[in-house]
Amino acid sequence: MKAASGTIADIRGREEWKYGDASPLTDGGFTPVRDHARPVGELPLLPGCTDTHRLVLWNGHFLPDASWNPGDPSSGVVLAPLAAARATPEFASLATAEAGPIAALNAEHLQDALHIDLAEGAILDRPLELVFVTDNQTAGKLVAPRVLITAAGGSSAVVIERHLSLGDGRVLNVPVTEIFCAPGAQLTHLKWLGEGPAAMHYGGTFVRQDTGSSYTSGEFLLGGERTRRELHVHLAGEGAACTLSGLSMTDGLRHSDVRTRVHHEAPGCTTDELYKGIFAGDGQGVFDGLIRVAPGAQQTQAFQTNRNLLLSDDAVSYSIPRLEIYADDVKCSHGSTTGQLSAEQMFYLRSRGFDAAQARRLLSYAFASEVVDRIGHSDLKEEITDEVHRLLDRVQR
Repeated sequence: MKAASGTIADIRGREEWKYGDASPLTDGGFTPVRDHARPVGELPLLPGCTDTHRLVLWNGHFLPDASWNPGDPSSGVVLAPLAAARATPEFASLATAEAGPIAALNAEHLQDALHIDLAEGAILDRPLELVFVTDNQTAGKLVAPRVLITAAGGSSAVVIERHLSLGDGRVLNVPVTEIFCAPGAQLTHLKWLGEGPAAMHYGGTFVRQDTGSSYTSGEFLLGGERTRRELHVHLAGEGAACTLSGLSMTDGLRHSDVRTRVHHEAPGCTTDELYKGIFAGDGQGVFDGLIRVAPGAQQTQAFQTNRNLLLSDDAVSYSIPRLEIYADDVKCSHGSTTGQLSAEQMFYLRSRGFDAAQARRLLSYAFASEVVDRIGHSDLKEEITDEVHRLLDRVQR
C-alpha cells in the first residue's frame, strides 16, 4: 500500500500512535478497491432500524437501489454524489492529508462520497441511517468512503452510522466523515462498529461547530479485529457545545483504540466526555483524549472521564486523558480509572443466589449501561443492548 504524501511511513514512533497498532496501515498488504464491487445476486436483508431514512454504501460506493433515499428537497435534505461533493468548499477542508494518516489514506484512495445537506431550519422527521457494508469481494482490500454533512442554521437531525461485514475476509476500512454545524444547528451522531472478526476499521470523524450549535456523539466499538476511531471537534463559535461518549469491548486478541481531540477556540463553549471500555481475554484497549483550550476561550467548561473494566488478568487498558489550558477563566477536569469487578459487589450478588457468571454479567452490564442509556433512539438502543449482552455472555464461557 502506497504511503500517502509521506504521512504513513514511520508513524509507529509518533506520540499520536503510542499504544496503538499501526501495522494495518504500514504493512498490512491491503490494495485499494478500484471497481464498484456491487453485491453478487440479490441484495441481502441488511440489519437496521425500521423508522429511518437509509443510505447504503457497499464496498465503499453509494448503492441507491439498497437505500431509502431521503434526498427530497421538501424533507429538508439534499443528497449530492462525489463530483458535486468535491465542488463544495467544505469538502476535505477538515480531513486534509495533513490531519493524520487516516485522513491521508482516505483522501488518496477515496472511492465514493456523499454530501448530505440539511437546509436551514430543517428538522428531520426520522434518523438518517448510513449503512457501510463490506463483503468477501473486499478481502485483502482497502475501502475508503467519505461522507460530508453540512447542517445549516437551526437544523436538527439524528445520524446513525452502522458498519458491518457480510463476509469473513480481511479488509481495511478507512471511512471519514466531515461535519459542519452552522449557528444553532443540532446534530446527534451515533456510530456502531460491528464488523467481522478479521476486519480492520481505522476511521475518523472531523467536526466544526459554529455559534450556539450542539453536537452529540456516541460511538460503540463492538466488532472487528483492530479498530481505531479518531474524533476531532473544533468548537469555533461562541456558546457551542459537544457531548461525546463511547463504549469499547474486546476479547481474544482484539484491539480497540479511541482518540478524541477537542479544540475550544471560542468563549463560552462546553464539552462533556464519557468513554468506557470492557476488556477480556487478551484484549487491549486504548483511550487517548485531549481537550485544548485556546487563548481567549474564556468561560470554557470541559469535563473528560475515562473508565475501564478488566475482566481477565491478561486484558490491558491504556488511558491517557489530557488537558491543555491557555485561558484563565475556565472550569475543566479529567479523570481515569481502571480496575476489575468489585469483590464486595460479587459477594453481595452471590449471597442472593446468583452464580459467579451471572453476577459478573450483571455487574459488567451495569458498568456499560451508563453509556448505552445515553442512546436516544429506542430501536438502536435495544440492538446495542442485545449485542453488549451477547458479548458479555461470550466472555463468560
